[in-house]
Amino acid sequence: METQVFIELMAGSARQTYLTHHIFPSITIAQAILESGWGKKVPVDPATGRSSYNLFGIKGTGPAGSVSVESKEVENGQTVSRTSHFKAYYNYQQSIDDHADFLLKPNYKKVITAATPQEAAHALEKAGYATDPQYAEKLTALIKNYNLSQYDQFSTEEPIVYPPWKLDLGTRALKEGLLTSPEWLSKLDEPMPVWAVLAVALRLLDKQRQMP
Repeated sequence: METQVFIELMAGSARQTYLTHHIFPSITIAQAILESGWGKKVPVDPATGRSSYNLFGIKGTGPAGSVSVESKEVENGQTVSRTSHFKAYYNYQQSIDDHADFLLKPNYKKVITAATPQEAAHALEKAGYATDPQYAEKLTALIKNYNLSQYDQFSTEEPIVYPPWKLDLGTRALKEGLLTSPEWLSKLDEPMPVWAVLAVALRLLDKQRQMP
């Protein structure tokens, strides 16, 4: 996947998550790039080829179950096989939201309250998010080199105000994987085209059949 395509793919979800978790979109995008290797390291089930949409390598069971990935590790000079179970999601939005929920832990408070992306990057490193001593430096370099700070800018125009019940429906549909893009949350009063209705219906069927 080309770098700019990956960035644009992450940007919408990162900006949506900012509204609920106050994590700079530029930080979220930079972490997704670093943790997933531009999407190339997202765990995939070797048996089914199913993507986990897991951008941050979080282990466990997610909304879409989990994927098992075998890796080789060296222990006491011997190469051994280890099977890891990574959370699986229905879309990248769920992965980014889960990662943001993780950062709500008390030791990451300064990431949430940071005044700048650079400050947030250093707060992540200081809180021990990664063992890499250059983690903050790598994040800030990505933000600078790819101008990720542009995604931290939000329009001053008054947003459309939806009734709480309607916004809750849209947000839940997004988290459940029925909607694949946060852009739909700005179109809650617009009629859905036939293809979109069919897409949601098919995703419901897939979930009932426990398909990816």
